[in-house]
Amino acid sequence: MKNNRNIILSVQDLSAGYYIDGRYVNVLQNISLNIREGETFAVVGQSGSGKSTLALAIMGLLPIDNGKIINGRIQFYKEDLIKTIKDIRGKEISIVLQDPHSYLNPVIKVGRQVREALEIYGVGMTSSEIDAKIKDTFKKVKLDDIERIYNSYPHQLSGGQKQRILIAMSIINNPKVLIADEPTSGLDLPVQKQILELFAELKEQMNLTLLIITHNILIAKKFSDTAAVLLNGEVVETGNSEEIFLKPKHEYTKLLCGHAARMYRKG
Repeated sequence: MKNNRNIILSVQDLSAGYYIDGRYVNVLQNISLNIREGETFAVVGQSGSGKSTLALAIMGLLPIDNGKIINGRIQFYKEDLIKTIKDIRGKEISIVLQDPHSYLNPVIKVGRQVREALEIYGVGMTSSEIDAKIKDTFKKVKLDDIERIYNSYPHQLSGGQKQRILIAMSIINNPKVLIADEPTSGLDLPVQKQILELFAELKEQMNLTLLIITHNILIAKKFSDTAAVLLNGEVVETGNSEEIFLKPKHEYTKLLCGHAARMYRKG
């Protein structure tokens, strides 16, 4: 990955957290990251490190969980993303949230849900153009038997198919940045591999900038160019993903790498 590419997404001195029983609890502390066009950037850390909070902050979704950004800046091509995210969410920047069971409406057919994601920004498109776009997107995420899946409810699909539906919803408006928050959560190992390889393919096909949120440092090593390691809401190490894995500097990173290596040998 060449370092002369423009910075597309910048997070500077970001602190954020949640109100719990009326008391503010800080989760992110002075986070700073620069993500360049066309790269895959991984944010790595164990549960509770603040990874998903960072993703929600970028997407302007923290208030849904009673959260708030306390200070700092988030910029998309040097524009204030905190102010503009509502206008470009799902179009310029999109997210695949973990656990499709929670984010797909159980009483609406999945095809209708994908269609609604397109119709938000597809003003002026004819019905036939929308149908063609949905069909093309289903092919991109490798969903076969398109008619059946389009007319299925979430409970009629496998976990991997539901995850592909969420991915279809996230890419249908051709975003520049795609955030994948623990995209393999709850999937068995063969399907995990398929989903991660799909993200890599989509990145190349669509010229995406990809931000992967993961607890698995092996995923960061294999699928990302750059990684940042989070511990208790702070970045403790950042740099080239392979170098971080081979020569970790922070004790926490060494711990993650050691655990991942042991799990890899067992597997």
